[in-house]
Amino acid sequence: MLPLMSGTRTRLDPGVRREQILAAARDVFVADDYAHASMEAVARSAGVTTGLVNHYFGTKRDLYLAVVADLAAGLPEMVDTDLPDLALEDLIARNMARFLDAFERNHEVLTMLLGGEGGLGRDPEVEAIMSGARDRIVMRMAYNHAGDDPSPELLLALRVFQGTAEAAAKEWLRYGRATRAEVETLLTRTLLALIGDLSQR
Repeated sequence: MLPLMSGTRTRLDPGVRREQILAAARDVFVADDYAHASMEAVARSAGVTTGLVNHYFGTKRDLYLAVVADLAAGLPEMVDTDLPDLALEDLIARNMARFLDAFERNHEVLTMLLGGEGGLGRDPEVEAIMSGARDRIVMRMAYNHAGDDPSPELLLALRVFQGTAEAAAKEWLRYGRATRAEVETLLTRTLLALIGDLSQR
């Protein structure tokens, strides 16, 4: 087998290369707002050619939407649905910690998306992707409290809570007007008050 020549670009599995470009794009879109971010900057960050970025993702808009979709796909996993034996308060405490951990890990891109700053604003495709993620989060939360048959009242309460949770997380991570502990306490009390007897726990 011939040795690789110095400077030869490593050929990666397409799935690995795609994830590499997505990670680089995420960093670029956070560092520079959408208008100033460029495919060339993404290529440099990923260590690939601009042509390869275009090959995988097409236009800058397509790449941005792919970053949004990639993030949104993982958000429902912040809700653990494999906690059958926990009491209501313990279940909420466990998943509240997971929610705040996820926001802390992804706060730069999440606040950009949820706040409509630095991205495409109130773009209908971005909103549709994030709305789908929110719906899946609500359904996973509902499953924890009512199995496969949640009441409309429970679903409404969880949607209202989700909006409150996003606003509280921004108070903590974007504006610095609250600590994580303060947000956790507020959201725990809010969720308990909203779902009340609607939970079957």
